[in-house]
Amino acid sequence: MTKDQPAPPAAAHTPNLESDPVMLAWFSHVLEGVFRIGYPGIVLALIIEGLGLPFPGDAVMAFYGFAAADANFRLDGVIACSFIGYMFGSVMAYAASRRFGRGVLDRLTRLRWVSFGSLMRTSRLIDRFGPLLLVPGRFLPGVRSVSPYVAGIGGMELEPFMFYTGLGAALWCTAWVCVGYWFGEHLDWILHIAQSSLAYVTGCALAIGAAYWLWHRRTMKS
Repeated sequence: MTKDQPAPPAAAHTPNLESDPVMLAWFSHVLEGVFRIGYPGIVLALIIEGLGLPFPGDAVMAFYGFAAADANFRLDGVIACSFIGYMFGSVMAYAASRRFGRGVLDRLTRLRWVSFGSLMRTSRLIDRFGPLLLVPGRFLPGVRSVSPYVAGIGGMELEPFMFYTGLGAALWCTAWVCVGYWFGEHLDWILHIAQSSLAYVTGCALAIGAAYWLWHRRTMKS
């Protein structure tokens, strides 16, 4: 790492790692490695996030945004790479679940990479709101990680999946990168708040409100 580059984000930004020093060290090394390889690191990190695997994609994007503010990276380049990586990972997850069915989720659940509760909650939300959920769902960690799998297993067509996932991903990636760009000095506090129970409640309320607004607009037009 060069002298002018900021230090990578602490692994403590990810929830519930403080009690596991092995995982804490692992995340720290991973995040440092991601930063070292530059723009490809963003793509790789967000592919992992798009696959629904346990990885702090929001922290990575915010940190890269902070680095962009110090002129280490271009802001538009960071947003574009984040979007490309996340979409690639999400489409892979969607295609795998569409092709192989519930067996993919059963294996991920056994490995504890995704939670059964998140699967059930996301399934109910998609049954109620359809692909519209994929827009605000990008901001909800439990929903974001499993929604491509649920969409694939549920037989959602590729076109609406790509459109609504792309819209949600564009908003989500831009938001987190800009958070780091504008408020990077307070990144520890922001990430802590974003991962708190209050953020989940607020996020759920925003998700329901946004989904209802989109559904109402579509109903009015028809």
